Amino acid sequence: MIGYFGEVIFETNDRRICTFNNLKRTISASYSEHKRYRKKSELEFEGPQNQGVTFEMKFIAGHGVRPWSMVHKITLMCEQGVVNSFVLGGHKVGGGKWVITGIDEDYKEVWNHGELVSVAITVTAKEYL
Repeated sequence: MIGYFGEVIFETNDRRICTFNNLKRTISASYSEHKRYRKKSELEFEGPQNQGVTFEMKFIAGHGVRPWSMVHKITLMCEQGVVNSFVLGGHKVGGGKWVITGIDEDYKEVWNHGELVSVAITVTAKEYL
């Protein structure tokens, strides 16, 4: 197991491929700017902002996953505001739990009776403390 995001387990073995690509993490801080007469403004550190991540996943029926089932599971996590742990290689990502704030779906291959064979999704998530 590579890691997991809630109920979605990232793994690669001889029966199943369920991984992600292009993980991008955003870390930032918040500052207030105080204007000063005839001088440069002074910045005051207010604190860290919630981290964010985006990553891509491909679900292919021939790789031991059920694309409709995986898309449905991730959609429910987003629409119901499910709070999840995000772990990679045994290490927690960020300082707390995460929520999925958005999903983009790209249906790559659908057969004539509506059977989804291949789908690519982009998941956007934010730290939920």
